[in-house]
Amino acid sequence: MSGVEGEKLTEEQNWSGPMGQRWLANLDRFESMIAPVGEALLGAAAFQPGERVVEIGCGGGANSLQIAAQVAPGGTVLGLDISEPLIGASRSRAAAAGVRNARFMAGDAATAALPEASFDRLFSRFGVMFFSDPHAAFAHMHGFLRPGGRLDFACWGPPDENPAFSDIGKVMRRYVDSPPPAPRTPGPLAFGEQDYVRDILTHGGFRDIAITPWRGEVYMGGAGATPEAAVAFSTESSTSAAAFADLPPDIQAAARKDLLELFTRRHGPRGVAFEAMVWLVGAAA
Repeated sequence: MSGVEGEKLTEEQNWSGPMGQRWLANLDRFESMIAPVGEALLGAAAFQPGERVVEIGCGGGANSLQIAAQVAPGGTVLGLDISEPLIGASRSRAAAAGVRNARFMAGDAATAALPEASFDRLFSRFGVMFFSDPHAAFAHMHGFLRPGGRLDFACWGPPDENPAFSDIGKVMRRYVDSPPPAPRTPGPLAFGEQDYVRDILTHGGFRDIAITPWRGEVYMGGAGATPEAAVAFSTESSTSAAAFADLPPDIQAAARKDLLELFTRRHGPRGVAFEAMVWLVGAAA
């Protein structure tokens, strides 16, 4: 989820176009890969019946539907995402499951016109690291919450503690012109520094900030994926996929070979495992 594919696409155009379509095509794999983090964040959030919740960057709506069950009866959840295709998938999932206390809206949380002070909780699993102006975005989202409301989100920790980014990035950069992002650059790893996260939240009006590390494993291509399936996932659905697709066939084959070697080394009983470190962040409005 890390930005624009080509200078002509805005973030919204990218997520309602090529990146959103790739995410949608691989939705089950994406969700399986980061499901352990979602479970940890839901545990930390500890939603209660009757609460009104906004999920920022809801993706395919898996967490929104879980939250909807936890806040029933009387509570509601609004899933907000910049990607029209993913919002469509979320609505379809909710309808199929008969969930009536969840609704979904396409929009940018940094500017979305939601009723002021009308929610008890904000929640996001890897959906808040992409704002071009995070200080302004969090100040805007603070306005969604009633006084005393709560924010809970998960974001990736430092790059050197997340080899799913660092190791795969090293391989891909042999073949694709994709330099490592500068620290604090909008993208998956933007919030690796605790001090930066605290500064953004404080500026946005949040207080009682708690940042807790979560360490575990994530599985490339989802739990149970073979090394070959992980290669297909990483080359067809990542933010480098468009550039990868433009490479000559022999260069693509060389990159796939290198990725297969990496994923084979990391393959175990539960899939292609990478150690992960994630910040679980909580704050009060």
